[in-house]
Amino acid sequence: MVNQPLPQWRFRAMAPSEPNQNPIQGEFFSANLPERFIRESVQNSLDARAGREPVTVRFTIGGPERAVPVERTGRYLKGLQRHFEAVMRAESGSLAKDSDRRRELRSRVALLKEPLPFLIVEDFGTTGLQGDITANEIQAQGNDFWGFFRSIGISPKGEDAGGSWGLGKWVFPDASKLNAFLGVTRRTGETRFLLMGQAMLKLHELDGSKYPPVGFFAAGSKDDDRYWLPMPVESAGLRRRRGGVSEGAAACFVQAAMSEFGLRRAGEPGTSVVIPHPKDELTEPANLVRAAIRQYFHPIVAGDLVVEVAAPEEPTRRIDAATIVDEARRTGDGPEDDPEQRAEALIRAITLARWGNGQEDGLVEADARRKQPVIAADQVEQLRARYNDGRRLAFRVWSKVGGKSNSFTVLLEGDDSLDTGHDYYVRGHLHIPRMDYLTRHRARALIVVDNTSDLGHLLRDAEGPAHEKWRADAPRLKEKGWPAAAERVREVQNAAARILEALAEKPADVRRDALSDLFPADTGGRRGPGPARPGPSPIPSENRLSLRIHRVPGGFRLRPVGDQDPSGKTFEVRMAYDVARGTTTTALSRFDAGLRAGCPDFSLRNGQLHVQAEECEADVRSENELHLSVRGPDFSLGVTGFDERDLVVKVLPVEYATVEDHEEEVRTV
Repeated sequence: MVNQPLPQWRFRAMAPSEPNQNPIQGEFFSANLPERFIRESVQNSLDARAGREPVTVRFTIGGPERAVPVERTGRYLKGLQRHFEAVMRAESGSLAKDSDRRRELRSRVALLKEPLPFLIVEDFGTTGLQGDITANEIQAQGNDFWGFFRSIGISPKGEDAGGSWGLGKWVFPDASKLNAFLGVTRRTGETRFLLMGQAMLKLHELDGSKYPPVGFFAAGSKDDDRYWLPMPVESAGLRRRRGGVSEGAAACFVQAAMSEFGLRRAGEPGTSVVIPHPKDELTEPANLVRAAIRQYFHPIVAGDLVVEVAAPEEPTRRIDAATIVDEARRTGDGPEDDPEQRAEALIRAITLARWGNGQEDGLVEADARRKQPVIAADQVEQLRARYNDGRRLAFRVWSKVGGKSNSFTVLLEGDDSLDTGHDYYVRGHLHIPRMDYLTRHRARALIVVDNTSDLGHLLRDAEGPAHEKWRADAPRLKEKGWPAAAERVREVQNAAARILEALAEKPADVRRDALSDLFPADTGGRRGPGPARPGPSPIPSENRLSLRIHRVPGGFRLRPVGDQDPSGKTFEVRMAYDVARGTTTTALSRFDAGLRAGCPDFSLRNGQLHVQAEECEADVRSENELHLSVRGPDFSLGVTGFDERDLVVKVLPVEYATVEDHEEEVRTV
């Protein structure tokens, strides 16, 4: 018989010389708690898929009815209380006595003496947390147990996985009012269960010692802190280790915990996570159902994923390919949904995805490269007629990564009921939600990239830890050495818009001023050859703007013309992405429409764009407008962070900004 210690919570005492650091993972996640909790937990399960059968992820809300009684909570909190209380005391010390935050902290400490409600996340059809449970190297490629419990900011996952930053597991302690969780896993090829837990608190002091934020619920040990490695409690022993109680007691602890929390894990491999005292947002079934549909409608429709949500005194809600539309309609909208995330909009996207699953043999070939026609000339008229007739279109769009051809899928349908386009981007199984590149067309698009392709790997490196957006300037693209990475990212982002523009254009209509878009010009000058267009009269020559626009990577820069000195002058600067047909006013109006719909093309307010001002002041007035006050003759104003679409920049002296008779504009590419 092997002896194994019973578990307890333990934090490793720090040496006085160790640097102080608090967790900052939360800074990387902007979605609300149910969204990010569902997103990251399901992603982990899909990355551990065992075969071709769908992965099932079940969320069980324990609720007060099933809470662990007070007399039995100690076995799951032993050792955690004193550290949790130390953190709460430290934070409360800097707060006013009657502050809401201090009252909240006191209420959290009180939870330790109350029954323990819980939230369970279990996956089926997965491999469990594979890998050597004793490993703790700097890198452990393929060791999921190490990645889940022993690394932060380092991922053991391969290139084909959805996650890659090693930060997504932060959602589990973040979901708990105690900032802690327990995990039970059974791995493929094994009969034992492994139980271990992790707490993510803050740096704190206790009894004269300093402790790090991370602690573990692990098998007890008499080892000195310097040599202590937290090990899981096993339902069956591996090999003899020092100290502890009989194997039977440890095995009984694991089995008792599984029964206490109602885990359904029996003979199947997979992982179950217990969230003690879940935060309030996660105890409402509709929040979990809504988030699951939003984040994972594509793999659900494809038959790769099933999500179940169970709560006391309610029938279990099963979201699969057959029920997803009914569940979306039953759950309805959230309180602050943007247009693309409302139930009816998602149902339309789900219907488009379902249609697209049967179009593999009927895909139209298209080219993502900007220097090539996106659609072959001999197909444009036929496709335009089909689109104008209200029929859906499916494209296989080609790009090149490192000289190798890669393709992705674009599904399109027109919808005149939309104020602005709705576009949904999916890499593998993962929905990339913060992407809006279809604002100029009343259409719906679903863009799907194969996660196992070179293009999928490149786009994975273009994402941040929250996997919410593809950034053409993401640092990891350069670190990984992807050739022409920014161009590849933008090709995928703008593929649907380019196809729609090709279908909307009429070849017989020739823009005589088209070439003027290719060259920066002095403000106030004519934009191209051909007869002058009727329109507003120019600003008088004595008040002509003394500015010139220069194209720079990702944006533009305004500078004085020659040796002219515009010091003391103030200008209104407005910007928008250009439109295929129309004037500067049309482009600005389209931007305003997107802003009213809650999805502007860009924003000067949210940090997406970068403003660099030298010898001038730039006062941001709206998402696409700033006031420029020139302070010196060598002033420079740069705005970057745009994608590669043609950009319209309109500049007016403030004294003429509201006079309709005067208009001056600058275009750049």
